[in-house]
Amino acid sequence: MEFIKAQGLGNDFVMLVNPNVQTNDLSDLSRRLADRRYGIGCDQVIVAFENVNDIKVRFFNADGSEAESCGNGSRCMAKYLMQQKQKDSITLETLGGSLKCQLENDMVTIKMPPPTFEILDGPQSLGHLSTPDAVAVTVGNPHLVCFVDNVDSVAEYGEGLENHPAFPLRTNVDFVKVLNSEHLQLKVWERGAGITPACGSGACASMVAAYAHKKVDQKVKVSQTGGDLWISWDGQELFMAGPAVIVFSGVI
Repeated sequence: MEFIKAQGLGNDFVMLVNPNVQTNDLSDLSRRLADRRYGIGCDQVIVAFENVNDIKVRFFNADGSEAESCGNGSRCMAKYLMQQKQKDSITLETLGGSLKCQLENDMVTIKMPPPTFEILDGPQSLGHLSTPDAVAVTVGNPHLVCFVDNVDSVAEYGEGLENHPAFPLRTNVDFVKVLNSEHLQLKVWERGAGITPACGSGACASMVAAYAHKKVDQKVKVSQTGGDLWISWDGQELFMAGPAVIVFSGVI
């Protein structure tokens, strides 16, 4: 089987394009490919199925569970397909919605699906695990955004919040520190993967939550362990821009 290894801000992926495999085997295959000692190693496996009319993309976490979407992974898959087709734009169809992608130099900009959000009473609904101005945000996949003074505390609380009964399908957990009205610091506990160097959809969710609380302007830089993303949101359209790197290809 041919594969492509890619990374976006250190969030790494094994990408398969039109693999000759039964779709009901993708979960087990993803667990094996994601294993860093006995497989290739990655945070997520991304599978693209191309036909004449569209490109359907599916995302599988390291534990084999399927995610609706992935921001960093979408940039990587979009960049690879655009380079292969010698195009500067492409649309990916995901379970979380359509993603319109644009390539400019080495940066990929994605118009995200319209987000939905709900400001929660954190302590009341989530107990001591959350913060007073927590926001549940969906940007194609679910996120819980918590505003904190120390983003590293996600290591202590992330797993408990991911599996909290309030989220029957589990959730990604985003711990955000507002540095100023144009700059956020973020660390994410990803559903099914744990702490990763970066999360694209988490950066988008954090921007939406911060904007809902009037903490930021319409465009912010979101800094994570793996690097920076630029997110814009005017209450109507949500865009994410950032790097995507094709690392190597091979056969397993």
